[in-house]
Amino acid sequence: MQGVRHVSSHFEEKTFTTGIESLDRLIGAIRAPYTILVAGHPGAGKTTLASTICYHNALKGRKCLYVTFYEDKDKLYSYMKKLGMPLSEVESKGLMRFLKLPAIHDVDSVVDVLNKNVIEGFDLIVIDSITVLLEAVKDHTEKRAWLLNYFYQLPILVNGLLVLVSELPFGEERLGLGSIEFVVDAILILKHRVEDRLLLRLLEIRKARGAPIHVAEVPFTIAEGRGLLVYTQPVLEELPPEREAIELTCSALRSRVGHVHKDFFINIFYPPETVYGERALIMLLAQAIKYNLKILVVSYISSPELLRELLLWILEERGLSRDVVEKVIDRYLVFRGINPFAYNVHELVMKELALVEEVKPDIVVFHGVQVVEVPIYHFKELYKQVLYLKSRGIGIVRVGSCINDVVCDSVASIADLTLKVKREYREKHVDTRVIVLRRFHPPSIITGEEDLECFEENINTIVQEVSKQA
Repeated sequence: MQGVRHVSSHFEEKTFTTGIESLDRLIGAIRAPYTILVAGHPGAGKTTLASTICYHNALKGRKCLYVTFYEDKDKLYSYMKKLGMPLSEVESKGLMRFLKLPAIHDVDSVVDVLNKNVIEGFDLIVIDSITVLLEAVKDHTEKRAWLLNYFYQLPILVNGLLVLVSELPFGEERLGLGSIEFVVDAILILKHRVEDRLLLRLLEIRKARGAPIHVAEVPFTIAEGRGLLVYTQPVLEELPPEREAIELTCSALRSRVGHVHKDFFINIFYPPETVYGERALIMLLAQAIKYNLKILVVSYISSPELLRELLLWILEERGLSRDVVEKVIDRYLVFRGINPFAYNVHELVMKELALVEEVKPDIVVFHGVQVVEVPIYHFKELYKQVLYLKSRGIGIVRVGSCINDVVCDSVASIADLTLKVKREYREKHVDTRVIVLRRFHPPSIITGEEDLECFEENINTIVQEVSKQA
């Protein structure tokens, strides 16, 4: 039984990547020699992660040897291509070799084959999976110890990165691999479970040598055309400072709350029977015009076309040209629609932050928030999202009906400003009032007449801008 042969006496300093920027930030620098153990339940994404590491390092000129005992080459290559990683392209350039070995119990012959390939100068070696080899020597203490030492020495002698894939039985989270767990540099555990009838994938960083692990478990997803995406919304250790102060376009509201800041977290709650909150959207458009702001409107209940058409209809009723109004709306507002029930809570936040990265708004508006009521165990996700957006200098406005007072009050408790619209139905008319809750200010009320005046002020701000464009 042979050990590892020396590949080169000249060791250059090599660095590697997982191919996932957010995961790289979590586990720190990967410098040769380095070993990553990827473990998980069947179907958790272990082969996808290992292949991702192989592909992205090959793109950087690092030759990858992918050794497997079970994976079919055509199926794996086809699957990875759908994820946006065409392995055949790096293979055709001589930067990757796919080696399938029979799942036999002769460890000596497997190691011999590995040695013959390793000496050809590979920088990265993937073994998918080590479970097959360890199972073959489970009753042979000395051979098992030798095999573990072989894998320990392998990344040192090739001056590269070794990725070991290991299976975990369903329901188990203990690796049970013995001493190898102590000698590897990083241990990544992939898990999945059903939550709210949707699949939730989690990646646990059990070990990362040299890196402080502030976040030990993060959600991830596998998306067509994008690959494996790890959600790592930063957890801020300090509360972000307030940004630039601005004045509201409504004089009655301005007299109650004074100025606000561009990165304020604002709630606008309507009674349950109110569907769209069009006055809130008009106010936000007027605010955007006054301060030249870009606003991203993410709706959970209405299509982008419907919300845009709603604003067009309101402004056309004032005799404004549709063509000019369209230009004004499109200059300041970007509409997107999301079905929140198509995602688990972590994927939904990832989707929302991806839209923020795409649009780069000054303010993001979440419209129809009543359909994503925040249960207490997800409340921290909302709070982290708010703090993260504030740290980016982005304001947050949540518009929706107040169906559950406990939920509304909970969200209001972390907001800078909350506007609660109340209606009382009389025999021949409806009385409207707006309760104003501004942090560090006493509560106040805006009457129905003042609310209507606010609406007209905002309309006038928009009309003036449209007149300039005409």
